[in-house]
Amino acid sequence: MTTETEKIKEILKENLVTLAEYYAGDERNLLAICNTLDFDSLRRLKKLKKIPFVFTKEELMDGVDVFPIEFLNIRQHHKILSGEDFLKDIQISKEHLRHQLEFEFRSKLIHLRKEYLQFRGRHLETLILSTIPTLMPIIGGLIYFKDLHYSDTEDMFKVVSEGYSIDVQVLKEIYDIRRGKAKFRKDKEQYIIELIKILTSIGTIMDQIERKQ
Repeated sequence: MTTETEKIKEILKENLVTLAEYYAGDERNLLAICNTLDFDSLRRLKKLKKIPFVFTKEELMDGVDVFPIEFLNIRQHHKILSGEDFLKDIQISKEHLRHQLEFEFRSKLIHLRKEYLQFRGRHLETLILSTIPTLMPIIGGLIYFKDLHYSDTEDMFKVVSEGYSIDVQVLKEIYDIRRGKAKFRKDKEQYIIELIKILTSIGTIMDQIERKQ
């Protein structure tokens, strides 16, 4: 157990219900769930090197319908470091999930275009690599929405490609680059082009699903 974890437990003390770690793609995050949360605790947490996401238990349970993608990802990819594990029992509404999926793909598209216009050179490379932690939970939401199944993280890309009839191979490429298993093999702008195509296509697919319901 890390020193940072011990510091979080000390700061939150008796208010801490659950302390967990979870992954968004290959990015590790900490989650602290408390009975109550005061500003002094926030101020002390702010000084840590690894700052956790902090919720009260009530906020978490009330927020599942608002942020189903995030909580689905936490439910599927968490490890309890301290306290009770009620995260495994979080219930995800597919209707709320569909709404957020369409919103996320369209908002990520707008954000990617904006960032592309601002970034060049190494900054553009950073933008490309940053898409994985952002998009992996959303990809997981797509898989859950259609009751698809995958064996491991790398298999997710194939499952989504087949399940939604859309090529997401560029995400696998970027994932491998982040892990040091591959290098950029084409012009950086080509990656942006392919990412924009994916975000546009899946946003349209989710909109069509709503129209059919």
